[in-house]
Amino acid sequence: MNLEKYIDGEVTKEIAMELVKLKGSDLLELFKVANMTRQKYCGDKIETCTITNAKSGKCSEDCKFCAQSEKYNTCITTYPMKDLDTLEEECKVAIDHNSDRFSIVTSGRGINQGTKDYETIAKFAEDMTKDGKIEICCSIGLLSEEELRYLKGKGINRFHSNLQTSIKSYRDIVATTHNVEDRIETIKNAQKAGMKICCGGILGMGETWEDRMDMAFTFKELNVDAVPLNILNPIPGTPHGNREILSADEILKTIAIYRLILKDTGIKVIAGRESILKDFMGNAFLAGANGMMIGGYLTINGRSVEDDFKFIENLKKLWER
Repeated sequence: MNLEKYIDGEVTKEIAMELVKLKGSDLLELFKVANMTRQKYCGDKIETCTITNAKSGKCSEDCKFCAQSEKYNTCITTYPMKDLDTLEEECKVAIDHNSDRFSIVTSGRGINQGTKDYETIAKFAEDMTKDGKIEICCSIGLLSEEELRYLKGKGINRFHSNLQTSIKSYRDIVATTHNVEDRIETIKNAQKAGMKICCGGILGMGETWEDRMDMAFTFKELNVDAVPLNILNPIPGTPHGNREILSADEILKTIAIYRLILKDTGIKVIAGRESILKDFMGNAFLAGANGMMIGGYLTINGRSVEDDFKFIENLKKLWER
């Protein structure tokens, strides 16, 4: 099967669904071609980002996968917005670790203008972007264009909001509290404000292959700059707490097809990189991925930063061969 034509050629949804069927040596060829596509369009740099769980738990939304929703009993640690000094110290650690980006992530429907939390984020961004040592991002819910434009003026140049799944299946994971259109509107508001967009999803919530491909083409249509792919680590107490964990071949196949569809868009492997992929973690970066989160996730710890950078150095040597 000649897959190299897809390095430059357009991959339609119909083609993507045919690629889903690949097995055995054809699947290995898919990974090879996805890696070649990554090298051509994205180069040999691993993009790294660090996040802080700046406001944890007691979220009003009913996302079925999330430990932070107040609707579920997950026994996580909850706390209000971290103060400015704490956020700035955490960001300085990320700078010391040579992370490319630092993102403030908060639970809740949105951190909106006129609140103390919103002003804390704005002041943090203003302070930490003065010397240009790191890019600042935020993932703070549903916001207006005006609210996002103000934050862009303070130094936040990238906004994160995941679609999580396909548009048609969104109601399967967020039952009542907001619509997928609310997220898409916020993404478009951020683009109008001049921000780059980080928008991804979660694999392993019972979605079909068609859902996964539909999600990829939505990212393409929205012209997002980076796609973080999380792998569901079922959390007891949530509606998805008993889901079967995805196999490595499904995850790697998804990453590879996403690379062929999205070409030069950054594809990051986020939550589940260590805990779900385990021995196959490196394969994700030989199948099209070019970014990762270091230093832990929201309510789950990751590996040590030192181990991640050793991994990155070894990976670069493989990419050079």
